[in-house]
Amino acid sequence: MFDVVAKANPRIKGMTAYEVMNVYLLKEKTNLKMYIDELKVMWKSYGVTIMCDGWTGSTRKSINFMVYCDGRTIFLKSIDASMETNDAKYIYKLLKGVVEEVGIQNVVLIVTDNESNYKKVGIKMMNNPRFQLFLTPYAAHCIDLMLKDMGKLKIMQNVVERARQVSTFAYNHGFSLNLLREKCGSDLVRPGLTRFATNYIVLQSFESKKIGLRSMFTSNEWFDWRELGSTSGREAQATISSEEFWTQLGKVVKILAPIVSLLKLVDSAFKPTLPSLWAAITMMKENVYPVNPCGNRK
Repeated sequence: MFDVVAKANPRIKGMTAYEVMNVYLLKEKTNLKMYIDELKVMWKSYGVTIMCDGWTGSTRKSINFMVYCDGRTIFLKSIDASMETNDAKYIYKLLKGVVEEVGIQNVVLIVTDNESNYKKVGIKMMNNPRFQLFLTPYAAHCIDLMLKDMGKLKIMQNVVERARQVSTFAYNHGFSLNLLREKCGSDLVRPGLTRFATNYIVLQSFESKKIGLRSMFTSNEWFDWRELGSTSGREAQATISSEEFWTQLGKVVKILAPIVSLLKLVDSAFKPTLPSLWAAITMMKENVYPVNPCGNRK
């Protein structure tokens, strides 16, 4: 920020650390409190949705709570759950406290992860006559779990593993990496081990660079390279030369594309997606059925 100010006019002096901490930060805190207080007045008229999102780091586990009302979301608080057992009893205690803090009469919906503990809490809260609310899982989390389950299919595992082997081999050697960039024009998206939608992005990257990859593994530079005869080199070349691999990869991309498009829709921050969700799910099913490797509509 100060670099931008200096470029505009070198004579302009930046704020001191004291001014940031004791003047402007306090002003910002006051303005933010006024904004939140204005929103709280609307809670009784419109009702609110409480969103619960867990986050796990290497040494810390926290549960964050946000409140949504009339198109605007505010951060409510974060709970350090590092020393707690994340069971239904503990989650119920947290959600009960948050609902009471926001106002039992104001809460219409609670949105959580799709884990079994949260499902138990949802049933318990909805059966409690004291709470007039509903509990539903994140649509994006549900679709992410769909991708996780699909990743367990044999055809998916086979294609992703072979693509990972090619990518690992190419990026482990400077010569093959430079040759890949020369023939494909850019890098491959490398397979990850965490997010399930990554499989689609990786395979789509392979499919878009099919011509470049085949050109790489049939070029004179490749056949003159000493690593051509290595086990990894032969496996990578066999994969890229295999028609079966490309056929399976194309089929997997066609299966995953509608599901990932649906995930992008529900994960959008630009507009509410619930009104169009049912139609989007129906379209996703109809696009997946024709290329279902099982040959049926299950």
